[in-house]
Amino acid sequence: MNGSKRYVTIAEYQRISGLSYPTIKSALERGELKGIRTESGHWKIDTVADTNPETAAILERLDKTEKMLTALCKQFNTVIT
Repeated sequence: MNGSKRYVTIAEYQRISGLSYPTIKSALERGELKGIRTESGHWKIDTVADTNPETAAILERLDKTEKMLTALCKQFNTVIT
């Protein structure tokens, strides 16, 4: 997504990708998904290194949807939180 964070938590990546926590964690541990471990041992997923075309398509659709929702909310003087 344009303007999004480069590194996201597993929970954030779940919302973006629709994948389950165990699937994401296993992919990180196998090196199928690029990420780093924080000092506290938590994973941060590198969204820039993700070259999966399906994920890229999902992110593109989410970005377009977010832009449309923002425009719609402006029409109704509403704020997205």
